[in-house]
Amino acid sequence: MRPARSEPYASEKEQPFLIKDLRSLKILLVQPANGEGVALRSHLQRIGCDVRESWPPQISYPEDVDIVFVMVDRVIESKLTFHWQADDPSAVLIAVIDYESPLAIDRLLHMRVNAVIGLPIRPFGILTNLLAAVNNHRREQRLRLNLSRLQAKLESCRRVERAKLAVMLTDSHSEEEAYGILRHLAMQRRTTVDAVSSEILSGLNWREDEASRAGR
Repeated sequence: MRPARSEPYASEKEQPFLIKDLRSLKILLVQPANGEGVALRSHLQRIGCDVRESWPPQISYPEDVDIVFVMVDRVIESKLTFHWQADDPSAVLIAVIDYESPLAIDRLLHMRVNAVIGLPIRPFGILTNLLAAVNNHRREQRLRLNLSRLQAKLESCRRVERAKLAVMLTDSHSEEEAYGILRHLAMQRRTTVDAVSSEILSGLNWREDEASRAGR
């Protein structure tokens, strides 16, 4: 599993993450060396995951990490900061807590965790939480990717409309004529209408190109 940052990931959109895929996971446990941490690591290794450990919490995490487990109560008790980009998470985030204290719950909400596991560690429920969290994270990443594409497309349409309006107002062209000019410039420069529109809005002297077109 990887964050949705490229086209290959997007092509997997209809493929759920299944039990057979667990061995491909790289997991980081953000926890001090203690009995609770040993139990969690042992269970994840029995499942077949590649498990690493880290303490104290890092400012950032390796790109190849798929899932981060963090012992939230230990972070709070140690008065440490758990750095996490909740708006664009690099991995699945699963919290491990002792009890539902108001402070712990507040932290969980701000961290936007994908799942929560309680202590003491018990094998029952970890596999289900793991698979549900991974699939939910993949779904969220696809939504972010689609939203990013839609925003880029909308901004492109806005640029083209502004450039078209600039051409229309400058020489009293009709809307159809103005768009024809943009298309001609795009073909002439072997680029896109959007790129030409950006150039026009940045001060491109499109009249020179249009004059050469008219003189043919």
